Amino acid sequence: MKRVFILVLDSLGIGSTKDAIFFDDVGSNTLGHIASFCYFNRKIGLKKQKLYIPNLLSLGLGHAYQKLHHVFPLGLEYNSKNLIGSYGYAEEQSSGKDTTSGHWEIAGVPVLFKWDYFKNKKESFPKNLLKTILLKTDIKGFLGNCHASGTDILNDFGIQHIQSLYPIFYTSGDSVFQVACHEKVFGLNKLYTLCKIIRDILNKSQYMVARVIARPFSGFQKNNFFRTNYRKDFSIPPIQSTVMNKLIEEKKGIVTAIGKTFDIFSGCGITNKIEAYGLLNLINATITEIHNAKNNSIIFTNFVDFDSVWGHRRDILGYADGLEYFDRHLTRILKILKKNDLLIITADHGCDPSWKGTDHTREHIPILLYQKNMNVNFLGFRRTFSDIAQTISNYFVLSKMTFGQSML
Repeated sequence: MKRVFILVLDSLGIGSTKDAIFFDDVGSNTLGHIASFCYFNRKIGLKKQKLYIPNLLSLGLGHAYQKLHHVFPLGLEYNSKNLIGSYGYAEEQSSGKDTTSGHWEIAGVPVLFKWDYFKNKKESFPKNLLKTILLKTDIKGFLGNCHASGTDILNDFGIQHIQSLYPIFYTSGDSVFQVACHEKVFGLNKLYTLCKIIRDILNKSQYMVARVIARPFSGFQKNNFFRTNYRKDFSIPPIQSTVMNKLIEEKKGIVTAIGKTFDIFSGCGITNKIEAYGLLNLINATITEIHNAKNNSIIFTNFVDFDSVWGHRRDILGYADGLEYFDRHLTRILKILKKNDLLIITADHGCDPSWKGTDHTREHIPILLYQKNMNVNFLGFRRTFSDIAQTISNYFVLSKMTFGQSML
């Protein structure tokens, strides 16, 4: 029986790439800066508390970092005799540092074209696009129209939105059109419908925008607004067949998407969709699906909290706590794996919580492979995330992917 489980720790980069200069990200290092902050600054009472992630280290996370930087992250030295997984690291072939590009490339479809970005910090969206949205929907106006973080935009426009029912439009350094609306006052279904229409308008326009994101929120006072769990991404479908498509077509396989994975691929190459929100719920859903997975199955989970809750909000301690929480529960996953199962733990980009601004960071990603009783190897420096897809294709004996080289 052959089964693959892909766990994407969204944004867990391990150090800037050689092309990071073009993204103003030279020196960014999500894992390294979290570990350093904990080493020097985190305390419980009077005692310093280093980052403690022994299970990820046993799979080779520290060693992947060490191969890139020639040193371990501060406080994360680990005995090679205890390694149980193979490890490597990869740079991104895609042109962007966004979620869609990272996930597509993991699945074997790097983004070799240029996404369209709304680069103006204010008056971000083109007037003709906004005019079309007003014509095609029943909204009477909009707020925002700027670059903003997800929390700042609510403090700036939340009260005005509740009073006017005008949706809040904003963007970031990614190729995104984000729409924030109060899920009770404006209505969740109404928000989704609006985003679907904007997605359709963009699809038919000159703008190649990766995602339209519905950002529902709650609360009724400034500094008391909060984003709820019912975010939804409306993405462009991948422009080629992913390794998931190949498994379905060539082996009649089953692909289960957990969390926001379904939205990232616009449902393409997915047979089952599991909605789950929050780190524990995502872990529990993954464990349940591993128990139920049949032959020729892929389970693909995105752990979005690392990115959206801690990375973008530049919460170093929160990110550290999240990693430790995931690591504790990782033992539950390792214990239930069967002999031939292939576990892949990786990331899709960086989002260094110590970095300036609130955007993603252009970084290498770790690649950790685990099978029971496997021979532990350094997988090397991989020149594209698509090596993951090629490895999966080789594992299932599928036709070769266009991009990437197998690590098995």
